[in-house]
Amino acid sequence: MITPAAYGRDASGYDSAVTPKIAELIIVGVVVLLVLGASAYLFGSYYVMSRHVSPRPAVRHAAAMVREFLYVIITQPLVPIYYVAGRKMGPGDGVPVVFIHGYSQNRSNFWWLARQFQKASLGPLFGFNYPWSASIDDSSQRLSKFVESVCIETGEARVILVAHSLGGLIALEYAHSPTGTERVAECITVGTPHGGVKWRGPIPGRVGRELREEAPFVRERQSRQVPAPTLSVYSTHDNIVHPPSTSELASRGGQDLAVDGHGHLSLLYSRDVANALISFIRHCDE
Repeated sequence: MITPAAYGRDASGYDSAVTPKIAELIIVGVVVLLVLGASAYLFGSYYVMSRHVSPRPAVRHAAAMVREFLYVIITQPLVPIYYVAGRKMGPGDGVPVVFIHGYSQNRSNFWWLARQFQKASLGPLFGFNYPWSASIDDSSQRLSKFVESVCIETGEARVILVAHSLGGLIALEYAHSPTGTERVAECITVGTPHGGVKWRGPIPGRVGRELREEAPFVRERQSRQVPAPTLSVYSTHDNIVHPPSTSELASRGGQDLAVDGHGHLSLLYSRDVANALISFIRHCDE
């Protein structure tokens, strides 16, 4: 007996839009594109990084690359989901924590870190999305509105900002605003280029001009003191933000913590980094 499926039809006898074979090819194609994209990101960024950081043993370098590759593969498929999900990333009855993602990403990057904060009884936890190509000023204004909504929802007057990469610049810009100085209890930046990036290639979006180390945005803020207790965590071998000194905030009144060897994304999956962030928040709250 010849079934409808043999002709690419569903059980009702109508033509099926996607046959199992086509579905399989689509899945394979997506996986291949993901692996190729992650590989291009990995080898390109680590090659550029090698000119701006101290050399390290080949085995440790390879291990760091593998780690970064795995976290890219784990995280990127979650990005479409977290454009809709993830505004509330965890419960709690303390000071709200707002996670702020970096360039070309969204709050999906914080799923693991949010779990560690939840285990430490921190929160409630919120994830902030914004159009990462917009200017830092535009994004900080969006963050201001988001924080106001969090404060109304929770009944709390202040929040803790935890930001990655570009998100750290947006967090500090907001913290310096009249509203931010009243709302920000503590600020943590992870892998943030406070001194700008050395990359000379294209950086799409209005924010691209602001991220470069010679940009007026960066230079005008080099002597500006942080307005709240602030911790900058960064890697000695960040494949995107380098050299390590570009992430330092000690001269501006912040605290610096350098961790060894992690890549840009894998910083957010480090247990040592998570413990450092939790300890900083608890110390500030004492």
